[in-house]
Amino acid sequence: MNGWLVVNCFVNLQKFNEVYEMLKRSASALGVGLQVVTSDKVLCKNFKDSKDFKRPDFVLFWDKDVILARKLEMKGIPVFNSSKAIKICDNKKLTALCMEEYDIPMPRTICAPMTFEAFGYNNLSFLDYVIETFSFPFVIKEAYGSFGQQVYLVESPDEAKEVIAKAGHKELLFQEFISASRGKDIRINVVGGKVVASMFRFNNHDFRSNITNGGKMEKIEITKAEETIALRACAAAGLDFAGVDVLFGPNNTPILCEINSNPHFKTTLECTGIDMSKHIIDHVMTKLTLAA
Repeated sequence: MNGWLVVNCFVNLQKFNEVYEMLKRSASALGVGLQVVTSDKVLCKNFKDSKDFKRPDFVLFWDKDVILARKLEMKGIPVFNSSKAIKICDNKKLTALCMEEYDIPMPRTICAPMTFEAFGYNNLSFLDYVIETFSFPFVIKEAYGSFGQQVYLVESPDEAKEVIAKAGHKELLFQEFISASRGKDIRINVVGGKVVASMFRFNNHDFRSNITNGGKMEKIEITKAEETIALRACAAAGLDFAGVDVLFGPNNTPILCEINSNPHFKTTLECTGIDMSKHIIDHVMTKLTLAA
């Protein structure tokens, strides 16, 4: 069996390449060929068998180009994660909407009205409602972003207006700040409807816990409630695998923060000793075998 590992053609970072190599090694250990193919090369494929090209048996989609993922699905190729799941996770507004539909607890969220490049947010009347609802501080997020980037904690109307102005016409959402979880959360890695590894992340110098922002990590045994919210979130979004970020609410009640459809799991290996790539490849092979 042979598959493609589809990656973005514009991003070439060592930390991503290390994850790709881990996935390739885990596939090879099971006798599965996994070829790294950049997104631009996929666009040029005609999906016809020839001496130079062989249609893949499956695709591990490690990009966020949902149009390209859907194109592959339309060719009848199994794609992990699916284009629909990636779309829900990549857009934080869609994540919040999906979790609301399935009654999964998240910080209270207000989505900014849609705007356009030619106009931006030239009318901030909606901000009064946000301030009245949350009071300060609260969180402003761009709908698209990773590694804790494009996430801002604002303490005043002027700070909020500054963040909104900086965003231009980008999609935004506003969330209540869960003060009990300042600088700390849990990353729960889920594969095939099971928790495979978890770590406690904390940062004493930033309200965000992300390792990229200077956070630290420790292996942790999660509670049943934390496990349940992670599994429910993945099921709601239709994910085969994910990194689920869970906040500490009042009395340590778990609150979903975000879901990552293509998690950077090298830090999980360093922290827990668990190689998530092995679980991902094993799950994909099992699912393909059952579907055959």
